[in-house]
Amino acid sequence: MTEYDDMKRATAREWAAARIVLIGGFAIAIVVAGYFAWQRHVETVAAQQEQAQQMAALARAQQPRPAFKETTQDEKAKGAMLFCAMELVNAKNMGIVPQFGQLASPLPRRTATQGRYACLAATEVSKYVIEADLVCRQINDPKCVHLHSIKSDDGTVLYQAKS
Repeated sequence: MTEYDDMKRATAREWAAARIVLIGGFAIAIVVAGYFAWQRHVETVAAQQEQAQQMAALARAQQPRPAFKETTQDEKAKGAMLFCAMELVNAKNMGIVPQFGQLASPLPRRTATQGRYACLAATEVSKYVIEADLVCRQINDPKCVHLHSIKSDDGTVLYQAKS
């Protein structure tokens, strides 16, 4: 056995080790990239399901009711919840509130202006106060809810309707 044969075997071992490290590194990188892609996919599916549930609730609330029926307290609460849901959907459609934003409170609160109500929405990072005007009595009609303003929790005005 010569020194040349020893060097040749040592070089072969080093190349084998280098290939193992390189292939292992690529495998780990692929697994990590797959994990992050899967997490993003799960979040997207969850957001789509939530939006579908909100739209289904909106569709259920828009079903016609019999004429001349007295509204019960439960129906008034559903109408108020629908108003907040419509405010949130409008704010999401404008791109001001993120698609994963949710209502923090299902019922609106009154403001100083008659016919204007405020609803609270939130994400994990921020909170929003969405004010809208109810311009007609058909709460089921999206044309009856006009966004007035959207403010973040620190008071920054993110949207203000033109007067």
